Order: sequence, then C-alpha cells, then structure tokens
Amino acid sequence: MSIQPININTQSKPSFGHNNPWADSPYKKSEQVLIAGTTALGVLGSMALLAKGEGHSIKPSKIFKSIKSYWSKVEFDEKPVIGIGAGSCLGGFVGGCIVDKDKENRKAKMREALLQIFNISVPIIFVVTAAKLGKKVGQKFFEKGATETFRTKIPKAIGGIAGLFAGVFSANIIANKINEKVFNRGKGRPVQASDFSAHLDDFCVAAQQIHDGKFVHAISRFVPIALMIAGNEVGNTSVENVDS
Repeated sequence: MSIQPININTQSKPSFGHNNPWADSPYKKSEQVLIAGTTALGVLGSMALLAKGEGHSIKPSKIFKSIKSYWSKVEFDEKPVIGIGAGSCLGGFVGGCIVDKDKENRKAKMREALLQIFNISVPIIFVVTAAKLGKKVGQKFFEKGATETFRTKIPKAIGGIAGLFAGVFSANIIANKINEKVFNRGKGRPVQASDFSAHLDDFCVAAQQIHDGKFVHAISRFVPIALMIAGNEVGNTSVENVDS
C-alpha cells in the first residue's frame, strides 16, 4: 500500500470507518480506561435489553446469566448489531462527557456518535438484505433438483459479499454528506482499501449470513467486542483530534 504525503493545512480526520481510538486521544490513560469502562457498560446494557426482548430475565441476580445465554446463541443480524452499536456509542459518549466538561469537545463527541451509528448501521443492513435477496434469487432461478449449495449457499454468499462492499461505500457517502451538509466539515474522502479492515463486525456478520457452521458462529461471538471500538472513538474524540 503506497503512502502519500499529508498536507497538514488541508487534511482532516476521515469521516468514515473506525480508527485507533487511543492513538490520538487527548486524555490520560486513567481517563481512557474510564471511557473504555462506560463503553463496555453500554454494550452490556444493550445486550441485556436485547436478551429481555428474547424472553430472558434481567433481574439483578440473573442478568449476567441472561446476557451470557443471549450472547452464546444470538445470530448477529441488523437488530443486535445496531442495538449493541448504539449502546457502545452511548456508553462512550457518557464516559467522554465525564472526563471532559468542555462544550465544544462534547459537541465533537455527539457528532462522532452520530457518524459511528451510521457507519455501523448502513453496512450491516446492506449485508443482511443482500444475503437474503441472493438466497431468494438462487431459489427462484435454480431448479429444485439442484443441490442446496447452488440454490441457496452460493447466491447468499455472493449477495452478502456484494452487500458488504455496497454498504461500506454507502456508509462513506452518508457520513461525508453529514459532515459536509450538517457539520460543515468539508467533503471528506473516498473509500480506501484500508477502510475494510476496520469493519470486523461486518465481516463477521457477512460470514454468519453466508455459512452457519460452528467455526463461523464462534468467530461471530467477537462482534460485541469489535463494536466497542466505535464507543471508544466517540469518548476519545475532541475538537483537537477531529480537526488535526
């Protein structure tokens, strides 16, 4: 991957994708740990609510058992990913506001939270929708005598992969438009190959949509951890590292 020079007078922080939330943080390590803690609490809280929606108890004596049971079995499609992602961003925002009382920095965190929620929601909606569409197309155009692989698995895989790329590009367009029209932050930048490496949550979910084997199921259990990156980015955002 080629490295291009940066003009420090015109280069702004990309509005798209996940970055290293701690590399440019203006806060002390203890404050970063607090933000990480509230982000984790946001994720756990959202998982508790999702577990309740599935019939689990959230009584104090049973809540952790309920979260564990939900986490071990859930298929990460739109609802849990968006819900957990929102909980992560809210937790990170709360932690960031605790460590930083500056009004402009809090505005920057709110802006980052909105962008991250779009960045989480759009790709996963595309992945799941395209995978389901691919499956329907395969079932329609392949005869019933064809193998299950040709009728459902391959079309679903093609749809899921196409949805991932379409979702990432669409999220970039939306984030840049929000930056430009709502926050007056300029036109942003186009998608780069390195952006896809930041979407571990989407890759996990895409894999789960394509194949439901034990290995894929086990890997997808890391989705809540991957979503914590967004919350930590929100909490560690300030005017300083947004405009630098």
